[in-house]
This record gives sequence, C-alpha cells and structure tokens, in this order.
Amino acid sequence: MKKLLEFLKKPPLWLLLVLAVIGIGATVGGTLFMTQESLSAYVTVGYAFLGVMGVTVGYCIYGFIKVFPDLNERVLKWAENKPFWNRLFTEYGFRTILFSIGSFAINLAFAVYNGSVAIVIRSVWFGALAAYYVLLIVLRGIILVYHVFRRKAVKAGQTEEITERKDTRIYSICGVVLLLLPIALSAAILQMVRANDSFVHTGITIYAYAIYAFYKIIVSIYNFVKTRRSREMTVRASKNINLADAFVSILALQTAMFREFDTAGDTVNVATMNAITGAIVCALTAALGIFMIIIAAKKTKRKS
Repeated sequence: MKKLLEFLKKPPLWLLLVLAVIGIGATVGGTLFMTQESLSAYVTVGYAFLGVMGVTVGYCIYGFIKVFPDLNERVLKWAENKPFWNRLFTEYGFRTILFSIGSFAINLAFAVYNGSVAIVIRSVWFGALAAYYVLLIVLRGIILVYHVFRRKAVKAGQTEEITERKDTRIYSICGVVLLLLPIALSAAILQMVRANDSFVHTGITIYAYAIYAFYKIIVSIYNFVKTRRSREMTVRASKNINLADAFVSILALQTAMFREFDTAGDTVNVATMNAITGAIVCALTAALGIFMIIIAAKKTKRKS
C-alpha cells in the first residue's frame, strides 16, 4: 500500500497519458448518456461516466504539475543549441507575438467566412460579425506589422528609450481601436434582440465550446494580471486584445446555450438576457480600451 501511494504521489508520464485518454472517453460517454433521448433510461450510467471524468481530470492536473518541472528542464536543455526553440521556450514576449500570428490567421478566416455569407444572403448579423473580426484583424495586424519594423530598427541601432516610446504609442493606438469594437458588437447584439439571430453550436459541440470559452476567459484574465506591470507594452496590448475577444466568447456561449436549450420558447426573456450580457461585454471592452489609453498617456508623461 505504501509503495502504491508513493507511486501515485509522483506518477509516470505514461500513466497520466492513459488516464487523460480515459478522461476524454468518459467525457464523451457521459455527455452522450446525459443528452441523447434514446439513452435517457441510462442516465445513471451518464453520471458514472462524468464521475470518472472528474477523478481522472483532477488527478491528471495534479500529476502533470508534479511531472512538469522535470519535463520543463529536459525541454529547455534540448532547446539550448536551437536559437528559435530556445527563444520560444524562454522569451515570453517572443512567444506571445508568435502565437498572435495564429490568432490573426483564425480571425482572418472568420472575417472572410462571415463577410461572404453576409453578402450572399444579405444578412446584417453576419455582416456585424465580419466587422467585429475585421477589427480584431486590425488590432493584431498593428502589433505584428509593428514588430517587423521594430526588429529592423533595433538591429539598426535604435535606442531602448525610443523603442519604449514607440511601443507605448502602439499600445495607445490599440486602445483607441479597441474602443471601436463595441460598435460592431452593438450591431450584432441588436440583431440578437430584434431578429433572434445568435451564435449556433448544436448537439455535443456546445459542450466543447463551453469548455473552450471558460478556458479562454480564465487564461485571458490570468495573462492580463500577469502582464499588467510588464515593460513590454506590445505584449500587454496583445493580452488585452485576447481578453476582449474572451469577453465575446462568453456572450457567444450564452446565446448559443439559449438557442439550444430554451425549450419553452421564451423569446422575451432570452432577448433581455442577451441584451444585458451584450451591454456588459461592450462596457468591459470599452473600459479596457480607455484603460489602455490612460496607461499609455501616464507612461508617456513620465518619460517626457
């Protein structure tokens, strides 16, 4: 028994991977038994599956925390003689900007899709969503393009003081553009309320999206707090954009859940809830933009 407890205190990586697979299987199984009408007689089995999911996921989180320090050391040692990978694993700012490229590509794809649908079916809803994603593209694009020129300027001998001043200016510009985001959101929210349009995630996909939305908001808030005193203003700007995007993910989840689970057809209350949540998201996004402008102004004043 003692040996088993010692083994479980610091589990090997292979055991955690096996349990992770079991956890994923239990999640799928539990969701099917809890949501499929044909399996409603076996709802107890669904609860059992979800119980297995809770235990395995909880233990995997604990296990990966225990294993991670050793794994981290191995990865860093492997990357020592590989410049790109070394920067990726050791430089938070470089990692943030690199991942922004992926977010930029995803936003571009959504903007093209929603814009195309809006033109084809003449939809205000899809047009508003396209405008929202275009603004996200502008925000992320400003940072990415700036970093290309910033790198060249630093290599050419640009001083740290000038670089910091330009970083702060870009941070301020992102704050101004962020103030425009609620305008596009307001058009989409108006369509939710007046035309009963909404984000759609049917069946089991809504559970996957719920996990993604909560993960996104938790990580975004954590990164916002983590970088709030960072000297790298463009990294802070990137994390603030992610937070604004995460606010909208929560709104999207709420509207999708109302559409999927509102069996009573209470459109008045649904519209009211969507309007309230939408107003809160718009207010938080605008507040974030104002916050960025104020921080940039204070930093510029101190430097002058």
